[in-house]
Amino acid sequence: MTAEDALRSQVRDALDAAGISQAGAARILGVSTKHLCQMLTGRAPLTLAWAEDIVALCDKRIEVFVLDGPRRDSPETITDLQLPEEGP
Repeated sequence: MTAEDALRSQVRDALDAAGISQAGAARILGVSTKHLCQMLTGRAPLTLAWAEDIVALCDKRIEVFVLDGPRRDSPETITDLQLPEEGP
């Protein structure tokens, strides 16, 4: 699961837990229900700013962390990559 997918999932979960429908959230945020649904399903970009606005309706906030270690969805680390040989 990518970070974007995880964010979308957590935003949807926040709305569900707060009992706020996507239609209700869209109305409050001033966007169409269709566009909000598209943001929450990956068919339209969900920016961090939009995600913050959506979860604020649920009395929640978003925190972002940069963690040590390789990406969860990638077995490679930067040291595993083969760099091209430099010519003479």
